Amino acid sequence: MRVGIIGAGGIGHMHARAVAASDTATLAGVFDLDPARAQSLAQASATVAFPSPRDLFGAVDGVVIASPNRTHADYAHEAIGSGLSVLCEKPMAVSLAQATGMRTLAADAPGICAMGFNYRYLHVIREARRLLDEGTLGHVLHVDVAFKRASALTRKHFTWRDSAEERLTSGALGDLGVHLIDLLHFLFHRPVDLAACQVALRTKVARKGSRAVEVDDHTFVSGRLRTGPSFTLTASKASQPHETGLTLALTGTRGDLTHDSKDGPVLQLRTGVDWEQIKLLGTGRLEDPPGEVTGWADSFLDQLHDWTRAVAAAPGPRTLADFEDGHQAQQVLQDLLRIGEDG
Repeated sequence: MRVGIIGAGGIGHMHARAVAASDTATLAGVFDLDPARAQSLAQASATVAFPSPRDLFGAVDGVVIASPNRTHADYAHEAIGSGLSVLCEKPMAVSLAQATGMRTLAADAPGICAMGFNYRYLHVIREARRLLDEGTLGHVLHVDVAFKRASALTRKHFTWRDSAEERLTSGALGDLGVHLIDLLHFLFHRPVDLAACQVALRTKVARKGSRAVEVDDHTFVSGRLRTGPSFTLTASKASQPHETGLTLALTGTRGDLTHDSKDGPVLQLRTGVDWEQIKLLGTGRLEDPPGEVTGWADSFLDQLHDWTRAVAAAPGPRTLADFEDGHQAQQVLQDLLRIGEDG
């Protein structure tokens, strides 16, 4: 499959690495509004920098949208209208209205429209889902998930990420929490029951330079999945370095399951008195950047393989998120922000 990438930033480079390591795709070209950035990625990836999205669309079978959030909807509409398959990075768009338009267009699209929820592909997450589906933990009563970074502390200058203009997707809840929302949906096959949610939105780093930060950088949610377990969710960009990472803790009637990304690709399972350590080392095909959870780079490769197999209509199970999943996460984001602001 001939793949093109829109967006030559860090995530665009990660997708290019995944394509280079794949045996199901080739990188046919890239585009970025900044020609120098596009040329840099093209040279590093031994491919072509195209002068416009339309020129790129004519040379590929599918496109990865890895550009800034505010551009996702327009590029997705153009690509789908050109008959291409699309893999759109999260979050889906910067408003629910945009996400709804994307979902509607994808429903009749000739290609496969997928969302970039790559954390689904971490070995620990897929093993947790397998154990849940097999009933190892019994009836799950409570879930605690957290995703913490230190970027609000390390980024000293005010940027678009700190502006209310894109608050739905640029704060801690929209940028990091969207992964946790999708993981709850993915693990339990149930949506968030918004009527049961309480939300605390906080801005720990109140100013960047002379400007006030207008989005949350630390958010806590307590709630319930519809006909499912209660949950607590923490998304933070203002955590100290020793606190950062991805954690998961499940409590069921037959057992408990925990994961802390600081321990690497390891799950802790307890169905009796003692804890059992489950190591999920995988193949380690791509090196993770510093500070990322173990297996993060490989998750892009596994996601790419799933997408290209879906485009080829290859048989087999799918982990791939679609535009319906992206829209569902966007709806939850919007309503949780409203609940937090009203509170």
